[in-house]
Amino acid sequence: MASWARLQKLNGGKKIWYVAPPLDEKSEVWFYAPDNELRVHSRGKLAITERVIAREPVTARHTLYKVAEQLFVDVEVRGARAVLRRGLLNGAHVVTAIAPGDVDGWLVHYRGLGFRDCSPWHATKTRVTRREYRARAKKWWIEVDGNAVDVDGKEAMQRSRDAAIAHAEARIREREKSGFALTLIELMKAAHDNPAPTPPARVAKRPAFAKPKDAYAAVDGAIAMLADLHARFAKHHFVAELVDPKAERARILELEGDYFLRIHKRRIGAWRGVKPGKPVRGESSWSYFQRVYGSITWCLSSEADQDLSMFYCGNVSGGGWSCLEVADDLYDTAELAKIMKVPDLAKLHVFHGGWHTGYGFAFDERVATKTNEHLIVPFDEGEPALAKSANVVPFGMWLWKRVDKLTRIAERNLREL
Repeated sequence: MASWARLQKLNGGKKIWYVAPPLDEKSEVWFYAPDNELRVHSRGKLAITERVIAREPVTARHTLYKVAEQLFVDVEVRGARAVLRRGLLNGAHVVTAIAPGDVDGWLVHYRGLGFRDCSPWHATKTRVTRREYRARAKKWWIEVDGNAVDVDGKEAMQRSRDAAIAHAEARIREREKSGFALTLIELMKAAHDNPAPTPPARVAKRPAFAKPKDAYAAVDGAIAMLADLHARFAKHHFVAELVDPKAERARILELEGDYFLRIHKRRIGAWRGVKPGKPVRGESSWSYFQRVYGSITWCLSSEADQDLSMFYCGNVSGGGWSCLEVADDLYDTAELAKIMKVPDLAKLHVFHGGWHTGYGFAFDERVATKTNEHLIVPFDEGEPALAKSANVVPFGMWLWKRVDKLTRIAERNLREL
């Protein structure tokens, strides 16, 4: 917890807002004054937003981000003066006038605090920068996405990306002359291809995973894919069953909290030391998964979840922001069958996503193969329709295909952070 007395001292003894600082480093602290006003105490000096009138056009821009923390540093060079903005994406920021000769020093400083150099118009290949301007009660925003310029939702393609940026700068200047000032910077999902703004993260490439020969090998392969991603990217996500409850406790707390640790106590670290087993004769791939691994609880930060279908584990806020929760105790369909007066609901065995409409999956035990694999159906608390046994896909193959897809999307997102 932040030291409120320390923050008040940094604010010159004046009142603060009792919210955890979005940035808290030895040389720099970002914190709040009342009314959600951001303050920046940097290198021994307190910065409060200054009113800077844009009399000269922008001749150069520099933008750095901490995408996962939703922080940015933005510099506009305007002839004999520069404007330094530091703040939260889609939130408050502090404006400071600086000398152009000081720009490089500030950029070096923020690189040292973990900010990454990006394009002023996109932070990653898939997240473009929206700049919002206001004049009195009027609002106006602009984005550059690939070779397109989007103004207030109206997109116009340009002949090249450089032409798109030049066009955007010209439009901004027109608005500034009419009294509009930059009030908000945020990231939006890209609709077009954008160049990589920063060197790729120094993380090993995804290894090749062979297509499984049977449903049991598919279970082991899915677990291997999750274990690989968990090991290669040590931040912004975790598989609870792989976390060392002592050495990696902070990894869970960074995303979730003590509540998560309490309600999932039996799952945390459950795979440590576990190796693929041998299937028992007549055993289904689901039974094999249960016997060897037991559960999957994969959680990601809200900044790493783009294009993933997310839900709260157990439908409980604080239970873990997840795209993959597989376990044997997610839903009591027998109780639902009584409440709904639909007996066939009791013949569903929910194994994924619990009671999240559109995210849950269940085994329909009315349909089975000779190897005791059951039909997998979406689960949304409605009455299930009886399907043909020819549509049965073994659980192991279902899991392998799903994990392969989800880990590829998640890796793309994690590399951008």
